[in-house]
Amino acid sequence: MTTMKNLSDYKTWIFDLDGTLYHQKPVRIEMALRLLFHYLIRPFKFRELLMLRDYRLLREQRFKAEETDFQKSQIAEIAQRYNTNTAAVEKIVDFWLIQKPLKVLKRWCRDKVLSAIKTQQAKGTTIIVYSDYPVAEKLQALELQPNYSFWSSDNLIRCMKPDSKGLKNILKHLKLNPAEVLYVGDRDDRDGLCASGAGVDYLDINNFEKIFLR
Repeated sequence: MTTMKNLSDYKTWIFDLDGTLYHQKPVRIEMALRLLFHYLIRPFKFRELLMLRDYRLLREQRFKAEETDFQKSQIAEIAQRYNTNTAAVEKIVDFWLIQKPLKVLKRWCRDKVLSAIKTQQAKGTTIIVYSDYPVAEKLQALELQPNYSFWSSDNLIRCMKPDSKGLKNILKHLKLNPAEVLYVGDRDDRDGLCASGAGVDYLDINNFEKIFLR
């Protein structure tokens, strides 16, 4: 679903992060190469790579499950599967999916999109970032300071997209009129459905670039 309004008519812009504020494919390729190199010279730790693979697969398989405590339950499931403790799984996930990519994100960020966001924010538009993954450190790496930021494990959200409950809670918490909000993402099957379920106009990031940055 795409909006028919002028982008400047919206008082609030909500952006997904991964794949929206940076080009996800080259980041994934670079991180995959780093992973392979790291574990090829450390074969005794190869089980960690399998944990990461299964964690990512689990999130892909269960993103529609509407689990209230999904982050905790999925970490626990991986820990049980590999007969280890949750702290060990959390450490591996945080290192490879949050900390390590920070050095790569800036290189592949959508510079023009970030510039447009900052320009529009300076004009008074409220900017929100809402992701299924932790956002604080990634936003710092991208040098972006939105008015508000949320991720799916926040107490206000407690769900993964495309469940629109989290987005509805954001709108209610910030007292936003859905008709004045634009959601920009990179996946119609998640971001698009999430926006639609909350009664918010949606624009794919590629269309956003074509319309706003032409």
